[in-house]
Amino acid sequence: MHTGVVKSTYKKADLDKAIKEYRELALPSISTHEGGRSAMLLVNRETGDVLSIGFYESAEAAKAFGPKAEKLIASFEKYKASGAKPARELYEIAVSTQQEARSVVEAVVKGFNAHDAESGARSSAPDAVLTAPGDMTLKGPQAIKEFNQNWFTAFPDAKIDIKNIFAQGNQVALEATFTGTHNGTLKTAMGDVPATGRKVNGEYIQTFEVDRGLVKKAHLMFDQVQLMTQLGMAPTPAQAQAVKTNR
Repeated sequence: MHTGVVKSTYKKADLDKAIKEYRELALPSISTHEGGRSAMLLVNRETGDVLSIGFYESAEAAKAFGPKAEKLIASFEKYKASGAKPARELYEIAVSTQQEARSVVEAVVKGFNAHDAESGARSSAPDAVLTAPGDMTLKGPQAIKEFNQNWFTAFPDAKIDIKNIFAQGNQVALEATFTGTHNGTLKTAMGDVPATGRKVNGEYIQTFEVDRGLVKKAHLMFDQVQLMTQLGMAPTPAQAQAVKTNR
């Protein structure tokens, strides 16, 4: 992650006007920029000092925003108290809470794709709690290990493809796709589902709370009906409609 930082001093009486304009101009400009992630404006109302920080996915994205940044700096010139024209500086985020939390979740996904159930256990805090569809609540690394192993057994080629990861502080949200071939028994809250040989492909969302490098809480959300339908255990919408029509 990289940032573009602009330091300046505004007239204290104009701070609210500057904040409003920053919200209306700077935030949309950065959020719509390719590789732009987010932005924030820090203000010291006692001194008028301000700090604008834009966040980017890469150094290239941060550099590419340069011309837009110059226009924004010029548009805020009217609020400046005194001194030289503000200069934009580029920084790499070497370490941060959200970066560390994201790394933990990426390691969890990597371990899953390697079918390493021990990896998931090692990434879990001693008091970790995982909740999942079917009113499942699993406590502790061993229970989480067994939960993951169930999926590896049922789907020997199970794989997760990440679509998006959103991190804020120690909270991480994962949007991903699960694919696999049902060549083993899947244990569910409704009973065991013997191998069907069918392929499944479904999107899911999982949220994480990371504490000191370990997953403390995780909440998994996926469409159980979609999964059972793909396994042939529930009628497709078209089949259900045909049955209803025939009646």
